[in-house]
Amino acid sequence: MRYVIGVDGGQTSTVAAVLDETGTVLGVGRGGPANHIHETGGVARIQRSLKDAIESCLIQADLQNARIALTCLGMTGSSEQMEDLCAQVVPSNEMLFGHDTRIALYAVTGGEPGAVVIAGTGSAAFAQAPNGEEAQVGGWGYLMGDEGSGYWIGLKALNCCAKAEDGRGKSTRLSSLIKEQLEVQTMQEVHSMVYDGNFGRPEIASLALSVSLAAQAGDTEAKAILRQAGQELAAAVCTAIEKVGMQQNEVVVGTAGSIFKAGRPLLHPFRTVVLKTVPKAQIIPPKMPAAVGAGLMALKQIGCNLHSELLKNLLMSLGRFTPMKS
Repeated sequence: MRYVIGVDGGQTSTVAAVLDETGTVLGVGRGGPANHIHETGGVARIQRSLKDAIESCLIQADLQNARIALTCLGMTGSSEQMEDLCAQVVPSNEMLFGHDTRIALYAVTGGEPGAVVIAGTGSAAFAQAPNGEEAQVGGWGYLMGDEGSGYWIGLKALNCCAKAEDGRGKSTRLSSLIKEQLEVQTMQEVHSMVYDGNFGRPEIASLALSVSLAAQAGDTEAKAILRQAGQELAAAVCTAIEKVGMQQNEVVVGTAGSIFKAGRPLLHPFRTVVLKTVPKAQIIPPKMPAAVGAGLMALKQIGCNLHSELLKNLLMSLGRFTPMKS
């Protein structure tokens, strides 16, 4: 029996899954963030996160001493330097390395052509045409891009709260909800937390939860933030689709990442923009977590036929594990 590992290395956490050649998921492991290689301590952090995720998935599967045919990694901010440091950690001679959007597409389509947009702490979109042509849009990071992401939404929310506190902007439920989420009493305390050096991108991105709650309660400022986020994410995936010439095709468009859990306030404007540009789009959530999509990609790389029985085994075996991030 041959085994493969799939890895989803994101800005908030790293997830690894080990599969056998029948498509059965045997173990799942988690580690910390695997991002921003050029930050102080970035290399050590990424390698530790990757090692923790891979080791724990192999322990869960009782495969610590097994030979791994191939490891497929989908990493945020993929680069030659990132590939080199990952190669020092993975427990297989063969490695398939790429961006997290590619494994996200596998998680949506099971290996078929289509498009996907990821919206978690960061954001990016990817499309692949039936002829193999590919296009990636976004993925520029929190300083140059990440529109529609959790971090982007969190920053917009903090700005709304600051304006409301000053009287420059409308009163908003975001202020009370963010204070409640952070367990503080005043916006000055929020300000101190944001600037004390320990409130990083994942923490700012987590404020998207308060934005979602405020929007559900009818807050106009929160609804406006999520509407703009949906439009930005739609623009990214539509651009990727147009780049590979699929805008008139029947194309599956996947919505991956925690931000899409915001529901209608974000999804409705997202769908409106996508269907205006790609009228035959089928907008769906992923069928499996991205790490498992990476495992599926690895199976294809070692010559496995991704037939319906293999996909059935994969989806059935997932039920044995605690829900994984998509």
